[in-house]
Amino acid sequence: MAEKKRKRDIGVRIANSLSVLLVIFLGTAFLFENWVAGITIDYTIAGVIILAALAIIISIIRTALNLYKLASNIPGVLFLFYTMLMGVNHWATSHFMIVCLAFCGISCLYSSFNRTVIYVILQNIAIGFLVIRGTPVSGPEVSILVTLVNWVLCIFASVVMVILTRSATIVLNRAIEHQTSFRNLLATTENYVAMIDESNKVVYASRTLAEMGRVKETELVQGRPLLDLFPGKGLKLLAGDMIREKGNYAKDWEFTLNGQKRYFKAASNSLPGGHSGSLISLYDMTHLAERDEIAAMKDSMKIGLFFMDQNYIIQDHYSRYLEEMLSETDLFGRLFTDIIADSVNPSEMEGIKDYFDMVRERTLDQEMLDDINPLNELHYVNAKTGERKVFQFVFGTVERGQGEVFLLVTVYDITTSVELQQRLAEEEGKRQEEMQAVFELIQVDPNVFSDFMSDMEFEFNSIDTVLKNEKHSTYDALVKIYQSAHAIKSNAVILGLNIFGNKVHKLEAKIKKLRDQEGEVPFIEMLNLTMDIEKISQEREGFKEIIDKLQSYAGSSNGGGKAEKQNVKVMIESLSKTASKGAEDLEKMIKFVPHEIDPEAIDKGPRRVMKDVLMQLIRNSVVHGIETPEERKANGKNETGIIKLLIKMSEDRKQINIKLTDDGRGLDYRKIAEKAILKNVIKKEDANNKDMLIKAIFAPGFSTAEDEDGVHAGRGIGLNLVRDRLKEIKGNIRLRSESGKGIVFIITIPVSAA
Repeated sequence: MAEKKRKRDIGVRIANSLSVLLVIFLGTAFLFENWVAGITIDYTIAGVIILAALAIIISIIRTALNLYKLASNIPGVLFLFYTMLMGVNHWATSHFMIVCLAFCGISCLYSSFNRTVIYVILQNIAIGFLVIRGTPVSGPEVSILVTLVNWVLCIFASVVMVILTRSATIVLNRAIEHQTSFRNLLATTENYVAMIDESNKVVYASRTLAEMGRVKETELVQGRPLLDLFPGKGLKLLAGDMIREKGNYAKDWEFTLNGQKRYFKAASNSLPGGHSGSLISLYDMTHLAERDEIAAMKDSMKIGLFFMDQNYIIQDHYSRYLEEMLSETDLFGRLFTDIIADSVNPSEMEGIKDYFDMVRERTLDQEMLDDINPLNELHYVNAKTGERKVFQFVFGTVERGQGEVFLLVTVYDITTSVELQQRLAEEEGKRQEEMQAVFELIQVDPNVFSDFMSDMEFEFNSIDTVLKNEKHSTYDALVKIYQSAHAIKSNAVILGLNIFGNKVHKLEAKIKKLRDQEGEVPFIEMLNLTMDIEKISQEREGFKEIIDKLQSYAGSSNGGGKAEKQNVKVMIESLSKTASKGAEDLEKMIKFVPHEIDPEAIDKGPRRVMKDVLMQLIRNSVVHGIETPEERKANGKNETGIIKLLIKMSEDRKQINIKLTDDGRGLDYRKIAEKAILKNVIKKEDANNKDMLIKAIFAPGFSTAEDEDGVHAGRGIGLNLVRDRLKEIKGNIRLRSESGKGIVFIITIPVSAA
């Protein structure tokens, strides 16, 4: 191969020299021939053409980077040069065809078959153009037939020369290309490759194998024994076994080199074509073995690992445990954003994508990125299985191939940890609630609290009765349950039992939502409501131990006169607390004035109903009737609103008369009318009918208040409760109201109702 390349280089140098000499020779011969023949020509032009051709050819030779191009460039310049000379003496010579054939020979010497063929074709096209044009290319006064014969002979001779040189040229080019490719392969391959002769000496060696033998240039290892390139005793022993078996060797090597465990796949094969040498190939398997070890370790770890590209696509190498974590299979090629789509809302997803861009572009330091990580705690939901878990995602960046940045995602299953934290938080919250409940209870008069427990027991029993009564429609049942829940909440809030009151308030909101729902309420919704009621009902058990302790302070005397006084005290204190608690919460100044309270009326009347009704009416006055101090002052009133209560027996002792008044803003009939018409409680033509408007405010769900969130929210159940509770005991309620001057409630209850 080297010999062929050397021969080609000699041929190129000969062709270059002949080209220069041919310009000089043809130019000199042209001038001499014309001078001898006595032909008059412009010697200046001829000289310029000769010198220009000579300069161009020398320049092409010196600057040529690709020698194969010389096979067309040099003959082309020669052809143009000689054609121009012939034009100077008006084609007075007959040697043109022979000289063109010489140019073809020059092209063949450059050993570039393709370029020579191109040149021969272009040269004969040019000759054909001259012949057709009538140029005397074969000399003056020569017939066209002779010219054509000369041209055909020139073409034939050119083809013969091309054919004779074709085989050698192609074989040489291939040999050079193969040798160059082989050398490039040895210089660039990461494998350890060598060609050795029959005496086990290196003919060629790859760069990596030379560097293993601590030789920087691959040429310097040629002729050295192959065994010298292997450092270390262990590696030399393995290489010795390979050299002994030589042509039929294939084994895996495991050895330690420079303190690192290495794995090679070694092979030796005899060279084909009768060569006595061998080709040694060592493939470094270390990275594959390490990858397998890492993969085994990765798959045994109880965490999820995967790579994700800039389009959120999961790459092929991910830990198998990831599939178990996500309850998904075949994750390769899937969008990570699709997998978590059911666990986040669209706006959160946009924020997550923005975060991925920040991680990839590294616009913030790692600590800041960790702080703002939106997937630090993802409550994952699998839409197919319904399985729920809590994951923590940690993101890093890795460059893989051509500078492309991938996200390395580590997934931790923190479900157990989060559940434990939630349980601890719930237990801590429960403990705090219990402490707060105890604190609230010890501030309540034991007799008042006992009364509260008795009333609450009654309300829960009423709810239970309603739920079991299949004759009630769902709507009617929800109204009655709503009334009982509202009564329980009112009593709890009045006594300052805020934690319990808030829980009942949330229950009340659920009941209202179901009551206002259009169509039939689903059975599952009613079942959930029943369970919520039962859960709150069970909290009464937690009060009983405290009740026993509180009652021990109240005394145990049950004499008639004392019992009557106790009933009055409990009733009045409960109602007083209703006013004071509401005033405190709403930042109003209110004074509750009980006067003419007949103990006999309280003792003989339906005490629970009287208490519930009066509490709802007082709350209504506090929330809706009495103005704020600023409003009252602006309207010329005393800053403190007054609520007065009168309870007494009728003269025949058969009826209880109750009168409750306040000096607040009174009923806003216009606003009541607007709301009543809006809720289809009354017709438009009844908008000015005060009797119809008063009847409307007792309808279930009717309220003129805008706020429905707080414990004093206007949900339209208080006055409805008053109406229904009085109706149950055949009682009656009337009211009078004058705008800006307050309201008067007049209630009559038959004693027989007790």
